[in-house]
Amino acid sequence: MRDAGTQDREGWRRAGTAALFVAGAWLFLAVFFDFYYDLNDDTAMRDILSGIYTGTPNGHNIQMLYPLGWCIAMCYRLLPSVPWYGIFLCGCQFLALWLSVSTVLTYVKGREKQSAAALLLTLGGLAVAVYEFVFIQYTVTAGLLVCGALVRLYCGPDAEETGFYRFHLVTALLFVTAFFLRTEMALLLSPFLGLAVLFRVYGKSRRALYLYGSVLLTMAVFMGAGLAADRAAYGSGDWKSFRQFFDDRTRVYDFYGLPEYETNRLFYESIGLSEAQYTLLENYNFDLDEGIHTNSMHQIAEYAAAHQETGPARRLYLSVYTYLYRFTHGQELAFDLLVVFSYFFLLKAGTAGKNRRLLGGLFLLLIVRTGLWLFLLYRGRVPERITHPLYLAELAMLGMFFLREAAVFQWKKYEKSAILSLYVLLFACTALAGGEAAWREYQAREQRNGQWQTFQAYCRERPEQFYYLDVYSTVAYSEKLFSDTSTAYRNFDLLGGWCVKSPAAAEKRKRAGLEDARTALLSGKAYFVSDHTKEERNPDFLTAYYREMGTDILVRQEDTCGSFSIYKIVETD
Repeated sequence: MRDAGTQDREGWRRAGTAALFVAGAWLFLAVFFDFYYDLNDDTAMRDILSGIYTGTPNGHNIQMLYPLGWCIAMCYRLLPSVPWYGIFLCGCQFLALWLSVSTVLTYVKGREKQSAAALLLTLGGLAVAVYEFVFIQYTVTAGLLVCGALVRLYCGPDAEETGFYRFHLVTALLFVTAFFLRTEMALLLSPFLGLAVLFRVYGKSRRALYLYGSVLLTMAVFMGAGLAADRAAYGSGDWKSFRQFFDDRTRVYDFYGLPEYETNRLFYESIGLSEAQYTLLENYNFDLDEGIHTNSMHQIAEYAAAHQETGPARRLYLSVYTYLYRFTHGQELAFDLLVVFSYFFLLKAGTAGKNRRLLGGLFLLLIVRTGLWLFLLYRGRVPERITHPLYLAELAMLGMFFLREAAVFQWKKYEKSAILSLYVLLFACTALAGGEAAWREYQAREQRNGQWQTFQAYCRERPEQFYYLDVYSTVAYSEKLFSDTSTAYRNFDLLGGWCVKSPAAAEKRKRAGLEDARTALLSGKAYFVSDHTKEERNPDFLTAYYREMGTDILVRQEDTCGSFSIYKIVETD
């Protein structure tokens, strides 16, 4: 029997082998791409955390739980020039890949075989998520952390082995970090962790159930502490009011849709919302009007929820239909093929070997994945940043089935070679498709982001001015994680970003010496900015809005900056 020192040396060697290949993958992507924030959600979070938004690093970044936000903001306070948020997101993704690879290597004997396995696993991870590794989004990052925890939970040491708690302390930290980063994603994928624990304790002693239960309890304690700290941090009346506004805004725009004004005129008039104010909601520039507040947004959300065109039974039917249609028509073909072939080969092996444990596991996994998909489809929101982590978690479970049940598979040598060749082909095709999509998107962003960089330089040259941007004029632009490390305060804001109406937005206005957006624009203390290359982004709506508010104005173009026009609002007699 090997002593503890030998096991530790082997563990370090596996970790080093995995780190070598994962670091090589990071270096490859860093050479051929720059890492981008995928959406403006992440740049807004970075701006708040780093102090770009208000001038002071702040852990209240609205999306993640406060303890994690506080830690990142504190890092910015200590070393402002370091891109801590980008390092955190990118580091978490490659950390999850590294820990997954090093964990799987415990099933591979021999240095050469471990190196080959580490190479294949790293390439496989990049193949299915190359886009997500280049264009980084915090929701996906949370999903990858959960996948890393899932692999460790399913492939880690048995309950009777030494080092069980030490190993799974890292497992718990992975999941808890995902929970702090994006609570909804961690909870969505948590049933997979429950399945992993169920398979590990099946047929084992009560001690195994106790030990794995203690791991889950540790996770729950940290999660509960995080929620309690977050509730305390956002406990003030202003933050509570804003969070209600934020939740209702999400319900309206992401799930129910904004009810049309003309067909719902009586409702809007009953809550005191005019057609011009509705236009602000429609074009997402609702920070212009202080009358659009927590109460009105809540009433709109409740009304929209109560007036959905499809009832619960119809929505359930459509969810089932869409679920089957997506799966049979390959709407995400690469993932679907990997999933279908994995179920097929595992089902065939389990049936041939009469492996009830494997067949039961496949059945439970199929139930869990179906339930989660129907839940998403019923809610009516299935963006790739949610579906891809869901696919990855399922593929991780299927991969673990292959790994832990391989000893009882009755495959002949040629069958193993054929299956391996098929998977290599699938991963290669997935990598080509994903790499091509990432490269096209990368080139497109490099080209169009020049306009955004020009505008930011324009604002830096005029620190005494303040600029309010039309929201839909900015959605095409994004920023890199590591290229611009400046945390200097920015003298502009969106007229409808998801942090408007928040105490952070109020702090930003206070720093700029502004009362509110409508008054600031009318008094000439702020300028309005929109993209003049897009006809639908013209500022005519401002004239109608101010007229309804009792003021006739002239929207006068003062300057241009690339594709952006700088407008001044002038009151007319």
